Amino acid sequence: MPSGCWRSLNWEYKRIDEAISYTRDNVESVARCYPDKPVIITEAGWATHTNGRGMPLEQASESLQEVYYRALMSWSQETRLLTFVFEAFDEPWKGSPDPMEPEKHWGLFTVDRQPKLVMQGLFGESD
Repeated sequence: MPSGCWRSLNWEYKRIDEAISYTRDNVESVARCYPDKPVIITEAGWATHTNGRGMPLEQASESLQEVYYRALMSWSQETRLLTFVFEAFDEPWKGSPDPMEPEKHWGLFTVDRQPKLVMQGLFGESD
């Protein structure tokens, strides 16, 4: 790997208004380091709950997750960038014992398979 080319692609306290530009900057930096290689996003997402670790409290919600995913999908389709979203379901066993730990809340669906706001248009709400 060329020197200075590795960048962490986690959010590190980014706000929703910085999210897509931060994602673009990371993709562009990898593409500059590897100009002859295809670049794909292997994990992109937005947590819906946090205890403040890695994300400001007011930045974690289903409505902001929806904002991020809509912008991400629009940009990735426009640029034809292969993107994998993270992740399908919440994983309550991850991270610390704190139930608001953001590691637990990246799913597009809750742990009991209920669609979050971003997916409700596609799947509706289940009773």
